[in-house]
Amino acid sequence: MTILDELLPVPIEMAKRNLTGIWNFTNPGVVSHNQIFEMYRDYIDPKFTWKNFNLEEQAKVIVAPRSNNELDAAKLKKEFPELLPVKESPIKYVFKPNQKTSVT
Repeated sequence: MTILDELLPVPIEMAKRNLTGIWNFTNPGVVSHNQIFEMYRDYIDPKFTWKNFNLEEQAKVIVAPRSNNELDAAKLKKEFPELLPVKESPIKYVFKPNQKTSVT
């Protein structure tokens, strides 16, 4: 997952530093759909609920099977150590700025 509010300034800095090559442009780590839904519920709408698909239900509504993967962001993190993990970045850049509830 890439949190653009955090990562969009990075290519400008990369250009200034003359960094070239292949880079996985993503926040480090992994986060699940449920974890994102929980953040949304906790910060935006405490009444928000969701129901997960089982694999049979999912197969009926998608064209190709889903895959879960983690891109190696070590190279980017080494050059930009201030990058937040993917479980922290959405809270700082997406949910807290739009917060409507008090998080306990």
